[in-house]
Amino acid sequence: MLFTARYPAAASVIRYSTLSLAAAALLSACSPALDWRDVRPKDINILLTYPCKTEQIAQDVVLAGQKVNMSMTGCVADKMTFALAHAQLPDPALAAKALGQLHQAAIGNVHGKVTHSAPDIPKNATPGLPDSLDLRIDGQTPDGKPVRERVLLFSQGNSVYQITAFAPTPDFKDEAAQTFVESVNLSPTP
Repeated sequence: MLFTARYPAAASVIRYSTLSLAAAALLSACSPALDWRDVRPKDINILLTYPCKTEQIAQDVVLAGQKVNMSMTGCVADKMTFALAHAQLPDPALAAKALGQLHQAAIGNVHGKVTHSAPDIPKNATPGLPDSLDLRIDGQTPDGKPVRERVLLFSQGNSVYQITAFAPTPDFKDEAAQTFVESVNLSPTP
């Protein structure tokens, strides 16, 4: 089944450059266990360990004032969503602005409050950008149910990345989110 058909809110999520709005729709198709496997999304310079079989979609969005193609690779397991959003910008100088927009969208889409924020970038990512962050956000779905998300934002050259793990607050598993975020393996710039 296609990611967009299985997860109908995914298209609107890409439009906002984050996965947070799709929480309720995505969580309706859960698998019962975490089955970790390494995934290298097509045409992206990153390897991640996902707890479920992924699907990938892409859509044009406006990010940092530029129309770009954003891909999303994700899956749902044990009532949690695990996803990567990636976009390639026309100029690396736009990465800081794009990361700032992704940061604000991650918070705004769940009407959230940041409960933890720390500068954190994976090995081989661009250093020194103010919105290269590891965030923990508590918020709510559009129908008012509490959600929790872990978001890692970073860039490499003209590519920007958003790694997200989220779930309804009672179902959020810190250790699963930590495993996912720590699995980021960004290849050196070619």
